[in-house]
Amino acid sequence: MAILHVLTGSYATRDEKGIKLWQFDTDAGELKEIAGVSGIERPSFLTIHPSQEMAVSGSEDFNGELVSYNFNLDSEMIKEYSRSSGNGDHPAYVTIDRSGKWLLSVNYSGGNVNVFELKEDGAIGEMADSVQHEGTGPNEERQDAAHPHSIIQVPGKELFAVSDLGTDTIYFYRLDMQSGKLELDHAYDAEPGSGPRHLAFHPELPLFYSLGELDSTMTVFSLERESGIKQIQRVSLLPTAFEGENTAAEVAVSKDGKFLYASNRGHDSIVSFEIDEGGKLHSPEFTSSGGAGPRHFSLVPGGGWLIAANEKSDSLTVLKLEDGRPIELTQEVKTVSPVCVKFIGRTI
Repeated sequence: MAILHVLTGSYATRDEKGIKLWQFDTDAGELKEIAGVSGIERPSFLTIHPSQEMAVSGSEDFNGELVSYNFNLDSEMIKEYSRSSGNGDHPAYVTIDRSGKWLLSVNYSGGNVNVFELKEDGAIGEMADSVQHEGTGPNEERQDAAHPHSIIQVPGKELFAVSDLGTDTIYFYRLDMQSGKLELDHAYDAEPGSGPRHLAFHPELPLFYSLGELDSTMTVFSLERESGIKQIQRVSLLPTAFEGENTAAEVAVSKDGKFLYASNRGHDSIVSFEIDEGGKLHSPEFTSSGGAGPRHFSLVPGGGWLIAANEKSDSLTVLKLEDGRPIELTQEVKTVSPVCVKFIGRTI
């Protein structure tokens, strides 16, 4: 039996335990809450430090804050360590670079990308850089301004991809590891009105998969230095017969590069695709997320399970995978408006 540890973020209020520490039994497929911490409004997205027992969350609120936490898996404890202004409204995504030296964030309503020094003890230091996005998209309700929604490091590079839902643009920034300054490497105009939200990289091929929140699509791009970015496929994340409202949310690729998963809010499903040898998607299958509004999910390290954060039904659900596909719901745990699921590397 292996026990993994999980951190979850949520849209809880300041008075509620919005960040929780869990154990996950990989044999039984069961989650068990072991600790929680309050004191931050809407502590939504989380990032785990690559080598220390610490994490950072963004307070997805007006004048949002960034908060770092220390946790101890042996004593089953998590506590706040430091706090900083997030330099804008509604921090939607945070990530720590692979060196553990820099914390990067995007503010959805503030429309900017920020870099903060991360000190050796885990404290959030001074802001090293900030880049303001400008622009709009054809969807007047959702694309009235720039709305960067995620910032994700390109594997093996000091390059970060920022998906801007408001401008239908995917930006690639190069991070100076000494100064923390960002330099725009290139930008790609996505399909108008698609609303790029999150993306995931293939573990072996020079490809990435961009999720369009507003049109519920997945676009496959090649990413090569010589030829730049090229679109090679675009597919729907919904069944052909579905006619209801939907917004897509999260995307993940299996460690072996054979399957892609995405979550649908409205259809309330996890869609899984097979990935062929060239990286293209085929054979979609749809499985209920076990709740309403699956805003985020994570694949369990080692395979076999998927844990979904169902914001609208206040539940975490565990789905069993068989041959790469979700086949059944094995557990539902009630917890206030979960919106992020992150695994901690160490096992016991």
